[in-house]
Amino acid sequence: MKLEEAFGVVGDSVAAEEPVDNRAPDAAAVGVGARGTCLEGACQPRKRALRKLLLRERAEQAPDERASIDTLIAHRVVAAPAFVQSETVLIYLSFASEVETRSIIHAAWELGKAVALPRVCAARSLRWYRVDSLDGLRVGSFGIKEPPPHENREVVPGSAPGHVAIVPGLAFDRQGFRLGYGGGFYDVFLAGFPGVSIGLCRERQLCASLDDLGMIDPHDRRVDFVVTEQRVVSSASPTSIVG
Repeated sequence: MKLEEAFGVVGDSVAAEEPVDNRAPDAAAVGVGARGTCLEGACQPRKRALRKLLLRERAEQAPDERASIDTLIAHRVVAAPAFVQSETVLIYLSFASEVETRSIIHAAWELGKAVALPRVCAARSLRWYRVDSLDGLRVGSFGIKEPPPHENREVVPGSAPGHVAIVPGLAFDRQGFRLGYGGGFYDVFLAGFPGVSIGLCRERQLCASLDDLGMIDPHDRRVDFVVTEQRVVSSASPTSIVG
């Protein structure tokens, strides 16, 4: 199911559950801003429903099909100029049916790059710690393996040149906007990250515009590039294929 079709299914189901307010004369009254953008918090019911649908569809995709797609995505990431030129790679450790990142991590090590994984902290923040192995990670509060918080291995994003961040998401669009998991951690991170950010996305979870679907909140942040198994899309030039 294409993302736009999934949105239609979600929109119909949420609309059926919500009471109709005939007093709402315009888009702003029902929580939709310019170009479909949600006013603060207004699109959360639709986002929650779409997340459930996308998680289910992603998990139902055949593991060998996911693996084949993720191999192509990894090849495109490793060949991307931003990755090639980077000195430090800030990257998530894939979990469950997410786009696999372990091959990207190993490629970064083989190229002599520093690799840092995130730890979830208070106030929706992430702290990054350099790792030289995937051994010794600890399961964090969300059931995801995290690096131990050794002070001498902490990496401050953007404090040195050549930082690139690999960002997860349930869905992306060609403008670089993402539908995350609802915690807001990566939106906070991206708001202050001066390096290059790359979102990983299987082609079936890429759409033309999450904004036009009314799925963007004011706090949502975009990535610089979105990499799928078929293309690399620059958020600065959404209609072009970078590689």
